[in-house]
Amino acid sequence: MPPDLLILVHVDDATGETLQHVTDRIIAAGARSVQILGTTTKKGRPGHVCLIDLPSEREDDVATILAVELGAWGYRILESRHRHFDISLKPRSVQVAHRGKMLAAEVRCKYIRNDGRLLAVKVDHDDLVRLQAALAQHGTEVSVRVLRTACERDAWRAPDAQSLEIDL
Repeated sequence: MPPDLLILVHVDDATGETLQHVTDRIIAAGARSVQILGTTTKKGRPGHVCLIDLPSEREDDVATILAVELGAWGYRILESRHRHFDISLKPRSVQVAHRGKMLAAEVRCKYIRNDGRLLAVKVDHDDLVRLQAALAQHGTEVSVRVLRTACERDAWRAPDAQSLEIDL
């Protein structure tokens, strides 16, 4: 299996909209992740540094996007070693009880493990936003932060359970 690459590219003049468009294209071209950091360049001008994690076989496609969309003159390939944890994404039904009302929905839980040991649980943000909207339609206002805490706590306590039961 060819190694993964970490590309670093400097961007001098790009709008937020352009950077989002480029990020979407780079992800679609096979990158695992894209991080964009705000910087200050020569003469105090604003700029960005993009860090792109991708399989080496996708380098040419990403390089073309960087040149065409951002006018990049080149980029650096950082010597690094990336250690991936074991990650599984599992859908879970969730039953939310609040003030005598019950709502059923589904959320996706990401379980992060190392050598079989559970390290973290993260619930998909978009699923939490949908859950929040469904609760609001039933007259229950609750923050995404509170929903995240409740769902992740229950998913952590019973990682093999098919459903989560949340009492707000």
